[in-house]
Amino acid sequence: METRAGYITVGAFAILLFFGGLVMAIWFGGVRLHQESNPYRIYFEGSVTGLSVGSPVRYRGVPVGSVASIAIDPANVERILVRVDIDAGVPIKTDMYAVLEAQGLTGVGYIQIEGGSAGAPDSLPTPEVPAPEIPSQASALSKVFETAPQIADEIIVLMARARAFLDEENEESFKEILTNLATVAATVAARSDEIEAAIVQGAAAASEVRAATQAIVPLVRQLDQEIGLLAEETKFTLSAIRGAAVGLDTEVSTLAQSLGNTNDRIAGTAAELEALVSEARPGMRDFANTGLYELTQFLVEARTLIANIDRVLRQIDRDPSQFLFGDRGGQVETE
Repeated sequence: METRAGYITVGAFAILLFFGGLVMAIWFGGVRLHQESNPYRIYFEGSVTGLSVGSPVRYRGVPVGSVASIAIDPANVERILVRVDIDAGVPIKTDMYAVLEAQGLTGVGYIQIEGGSAGAPDSLPTPEVPAPEIPSQASALSKVFETAPQIADEIIVLMARARAFLDEENEESFKEILTNLATVAATVAARSDEIEAAIVQGAAAASEVRAATQAIVPLVRQLDQEIGLLAEETKFTLSAIRGAAVGLDTEVSTLAQSLGNTNDRIAGTAAELEALVSEARPGMRDFANTGLYELTQFLVEARTLIANIDRVLRQIDRDPSQFLFGDRGGQVETE
């Protein structure tokens, strides 16, 4: 009885362990029982190595479905058609896209869905389109795999160039360079005391330069203040010159206006003189024709009259009595 009871215990433990392992396999495999899903189509341009039926589909790392089938697209042999089943409760947006990823070093592939925004419309199956398409993009790993041949070619070229660079002649040159470096290092080590003394002298010179700089700083500050004062005075002077220029401009404008008025007056006077000359021109013409001759006769007669008057005046001055009483040559004077 005890042996039979032991077999029953072991059998029961084995059955429990089996069912427990099955439950764990279902849990970790992402299989969801009694859960509705929606079908979607994903087209990949490159290789889908590592991806198989039942591979998980994740959205930002969270399992949301699995791969239902993998086949070559009948309409385009350059594309791979992958059908996936995604949980109906997961909202698939029209701006989401699928990327083929690999898990660690095992190379097992899975589909990662990325992107999506809250404001984008949902992509749901319809009677016309029972399996909507989710766009795909190349992953970083696939890009590396695609560029791997080119990288390998470039590495081969670099190795060939390095091999050509490290030939026997260059190797001897490198040996000489290393020998020269060793010689320089030995020389420097032998003159370490002199180098130390030069460093000490350099430090002392730096200290003197620092002290000189500290002495120059106040002078620079004072010079800066004087420059500021000079700038203020210059600004004040320029303001005064500007004001004087404005006043001079006003006076020049006034003078220009006065000159304009004077010019107008001169023009008016010239017009009046021209009119006066025009009016006097007939009289002047008559004077030139007849009056000038009469004036000449008048002047001749006036000159004769003045000569007679001068002669009379001289006679009166010489002998007033004779002028008054006439000639008294036949008369006898009485006492």
